[in-house]
Amino acid sequence: MKTRSTLFVLIYICFGISAAFSQQANTIGKGNLQKVNVSSSSTAINGKQTLTSIGFLPNYSAAARFLSQATFGNTFTEIQKVANQGIEKWLDDQLALPNSFRIETYVQNLHQSMVDSLNRKNNVNTYTLTNVGVSNWHFDAAWFQGCMTAPDQLRWRVAFALSEILVTSRISAFDGNPYALASYYDVLMDNSFGNYRTLLERITYHPAMGSYLTFLNNHATDVAKQTYPDENYAREIMQLFTIGLYQLNLDGSEKKDANGQLIPTYNNDDIASLAKVFTGLSWGDGTYLGINAKDIWSYTKRMKFFGLDSSDAKKNPWKTNPRIVDGHERGAKTFLGSTVDPTASRTAMQGEADIQDALNIIFNHPNVGPFISRRLIQRLITSNPSPAFIQRIASVFNNNGSGVRGDLKAVIRAILLDPEARNCCGDDTDSFGKLREPFVRYMNLIKGLNLSASGGVFRNSMTRVYDQTSQRPLSSPSVFNFYSPDYLPNGPLKDAGKVGPEFQLLSSQTLTGYFNALNDWLINDDPIDYNGLFTGETYKPNQEPRFNTVADYPLARNDKLPQLLDKYNLILANGRISTESLNIIRDAIKGMPYSEDANGVPNTTEAYRRVRLAIYLIMTSPDYLINK
Repeated sequence: MKTRSTLFVLIYICFGISAAFSQQANTIGKGNLQKVNVSSSSTAINGKQTLTSIGFLPNYSAAARFLSQATFGNTFTEIQKVANQGIEKWLDDQLALPNSFRIETYVQNLHQSMVDSLNRKNNVNTYTLTNVGVSNWHFDAAWFQGCMTAPDQLRWRVAFALSEILVTSRISAFDGNPYALASYYDVLMDNSFGNYRTLLERITYHPAMGSYLTFLNNHATDVAKQTYPDENYAREIMQLFTIGLYQLNLDGSEKKDANGQLIPTYNNDDIASLAKVFTGLSWGDGTYLGINAKDIWSYTKRMKFFGLDSSDAKKNPWKTNPRIVDGHERGAKTFLGSTVDPTASRTAMQGEADIQDALNIIFNHPNVGPFISRRLIQRLITSNPSPAFIQRIASVFNNNGSGVRGDLKAVIRAILLDPEARNCCGDDTDSFGKLREPFVRYMNLIKGLNLSASGGVFRNSMTRVYDQTSQRPLSSPSVFNFYSPDYLPNGPLKDAGKVGPEFQLLSSQTLTGYFNALNDWLINDDPIDYNGLFTGETYKPNQEPRFNTVADYPLARNDKLPQLLDKYNLILANGRISTESLNIIRDAIKGMPYSEDANGVPNTTEAYRRVRLAIYLIMTSPDYLINK
């Protein structure tokens, strides 16, 4: 059974991914208005409404497709709800929901429960939060708990997208500290529907970012000690978080000079000057510039500004004449064609005004709208948005309709409702859509099969998904994310000059790793990685849930297989698995043993295997892997 299914998948993957980008069908409806004129003897606009999808009756495939872009996945019940109430109603309801889950709070609760349990178990009172250690998996368990239980699922999907743009990672100086990861992710969650300028400020002052990009304890130029401002954050906030390398038009295309050359947005002088702005920031619970982290909770406190470096006096209180110098770089700082403190009148203690001015200059650069819009579209909708799509969203970023710049709520709404996003096949069928990220595939399975814990607690370290696919939240190998937004995979996409960012994660190792992990999650019914909180803890099976597919067993019969495949084709693949693929999967399942008793009750083991393998084959088919 395993040999047959794996062979089908491997052959299909090898030849199917290219085929997924070579369909030539033109589809009218669901938003595809390209080169279409609508005329009617009536003054009504029903024809136009049909083409834009407004006039469609409830459509489960359209609802499933929308949810695949706006969430980590959903059950048939949620698909049915969206189809009946309408996409805009669901979207507006989601955008109105507050952040309902604090990851840092959950980590703290896990930590405290360990302390309390150890004290009870050993009949002592000596265990405390300080002497009981925690690790990265406590963040992973908290993240998973929130994503599984919070109602604001759009926020969780957008925050994940932002985590791949405004990157910090556990592969850093704070590896092993779940509080650092949780506190930073909470910032992304809190600001997913806020203003991008506010989000920029929050990450600038977050110690996880300060540590990751090495500007925490960044010091003003000190010639005597040969100390100069660290340029790391100054470079990356421009290159990766806001404006990119080259000047852009509103539609995301790169501007060119009179000689046809790309126009850089900044140079080394801009980086060096901006680096001087981000000086004087240290730990929020610190007492001087240059101090080390006090404890694991230092990463949860907004960084504090120290205009002066009084470290000599703090470390050596016996000195009568300690060395006190500027911690923040004074003077005018020119970058991106603008100058912070042009009259050089600010004192070192007034340096936070420099930071605010610099963030304003960056935020108001004309590149930010198209730059961030393209990246959000790529993370949610398609790897290759058209220039018109980018321009529409960038225009909303620049002005939400009420004169507000950077309104992410308006931007997310515009992205998800854009005609190009809602078009059933994409205006350019050769390159529309995106390869589903491995972690997104995992969450599709978890959500689609409605993994439920009887006690409402999911204890999942998500170890296997990372070990097998190299992806999970805040685990990027570098500030450049798991993949580049401009990655060109070899093959039809590269030949067409199209990008495929997620393909940078696709290799023989991660592909077979996904197959093997999916086998464990689904066939072996081991979907989460349960970890004990401490040595000797009593195992809690209700916190390690399994999938329950018993209700699907009657559909495992040969004549019911089309219903089984249609169900999971809709839930997992938006109804996009082709008839040819479904026939291949159906024939493979028919070759497996199946029997019923005299009352027509299916053999439990045989039905289990049929149902699970059907889902496995759907989730390894190219039609599923490429979300269009």
